[in-house]
Amino acid sequence: MKNRWIVQFFAWLGMNYNFPGFIGRILERLGITPQGGLAAIIEKSNNLVELTTKSMCVPGLNCYSCPSAGGACPMGSIQHFIALKQVPWFAAGSMLAISAVIGRMPCGILCPFGWLQDLLYKIRSFKLELPAWTHHLKFGFLVIVAGVIVFLTGQTWFCKLCPAGIFGAGIPQILLNPQLVRLLGWLFVAKLAILAVTLSLSVFTKRPFCRICALGAVFSLGNHVSFLKLRVDKANCNQCDMCYRVCPMGIRPYLNPQSTACIRCLECTRCELIDFVPAFKMPAPGKNVLNRISSNV
Repeated sequence: MKNRWIVQFFAWLGMNYNFPGFIGRILERLGITPQGGLAAIIEKSNNLVELTTKSMCVPGLNCYSCPSAGGACPMGSIQHFIALKQVPWFAAGSMLAISAVIGRMPCGILCPFGWLQDLLYKIRSFKLELPAWTHHLKFGFLVIVAGVIVFLTGQTWFCKLCPAGIFGAGIPQILLNPQLVRLLGWLFVAKLAILAVTLSLSVFTKRPFCRICALGAVFSLGNHVSFLKLRVDKANCNQCDMCYRVCPMGIRPYLNPQSTACIRCLECTRCELIDFVPAFKMPAPGKNVLNRISSNV
């Protein structure tokens, strides 16, 4: 997708629209009391979030506790109900409904933490390619960490270990409320270490955390059955690997267009032989390389 970063930027803004509330927290930390119109804007923004949108899941890893968050992380909501021994009908159902239409596209164009990994990979450095089997680890994290362990312990363990959570919520909350420092323990240190490893790896390899992300596993369940699908003209594809070079997940769409590793970012559609179309749509003759060549002869 051309200029995908623009969509990612506005998706981040949409998930974190409570900037007035965040500014209010900063002013409170500095010992400044907002006055007049600014105080009214901060109050209205906080009320809007707390009374309405904060109870809704956003389609990406964006922690509920982030000071500017306007919604809830779906994995946090799903685990909350599993911990209570209840079925997360709304949280899981809404994410699966999105997946049934566009597959794992929220990971590719909406998730703020995915965008952060994309930006870090742009830093000039030597690059590493992780083994293809690592793409399957996300299902283990979904079933075991975000499912079985949460059910048995009653604790949201994926959230406790998620680097997106400590980056967007844990660190800002500590900076805004220093009294929380005395409550920190080994788990906070462990999360900092996980975050440091994730961000460091993101410089050298493509989206490492997306390979183990439980939310990515939920969205990927729809890749094979979604209404919109990647379609590759395999008859004319010469496997030049242009699609592989631009893919944020380091996969080759011509091998399996509906792979659960694909985040539907549409970068590969720069190639004229790859489309993202409704499942029932017939191939367009204009996309056929042989037809174009013959018409120019």
